[in-house]
Amino acid sequence: MKLTMVGRLSECLLIAYRTPAESVEHLVPAPLQLVTRDRWAFWNIVACRIEKMRPRGTPLPFGMSYYHVAYRLYVRAEVASGDMIEGLYFVRSDADNFLVSELGNLTSDFRFHTAAIMHFEDAGRLIFEVRDSGTDARLCVNCEEEPGLARDSCFASMKEAAQFLKYRPLGLSCRDGWLRVAEVFRDESQWKETLVSVEEARWSFFDSLAQKEVALELAARVAPIDYRWRLGRRERLA
Repeated sequence: MKLTMVGRLSECLLIAYRTPAESVEHLVPAPLQLVTRDRWAFWNIVACRIEKMRPRGTPLPFGMSYYHVAYRLYVRAEVASGDMIEGLYFVRSDADNFLVSELGNLTSDFRFHTAAIMHFEDAGRLIFEVRDSGTDARLCVNCEEEPGLARDSCFASMKEAAQFLKYRPLGLSCRDGWLRVAEVFRDESQWKETLVSVEEARWSFFDSLAQKEVALELAARVAPIDYRWRLGRRERLA
């Protein structure tokens, strides 16, 4: 059965990190494969505010609003048709709404936990904090400062990094020989990313995973946009 949810992404930061592939391969269940470049695999962290998420057709006042911080790895999988599907594998999600966490774990493989999440802006800086979750975090980005290529980047230019690490609007997981796909639909003409400079980033979740060589590649702020999530698609794995 497929379930379609609608809502609005009112604030969103996407942060990409590289890490040695061997340090995270145990987190990804076969037959999912890490998307790699040389010896590196890549994390994609989203910190966002979702407004009025609800089943499609449900009146707006019944929607749920919440903050969401999720840790995903870039992955791919080959399906029986021979196609290779690329997306993101959710290792952990934190949400500040208990009901969202409970329902999310029933309907998706996003691995929700309930946490206290704060978000505020100050003098051109955008800040997210996660507390009391076992995965405390603090992210501060400068939205008025244009970033340069990360030191020791595995990419030759910021443009190359942005192309390779472009957000994949598919959540992938696998079960019983099937690829489970959570799809995102949006008006691509309204999808606008602006690169931002990271001034501070602390992720205790990385510490818990012994991510000792994790390094920032790029960060982007996404303009507010209406979203539609569809859960329930399945593809037979190769």
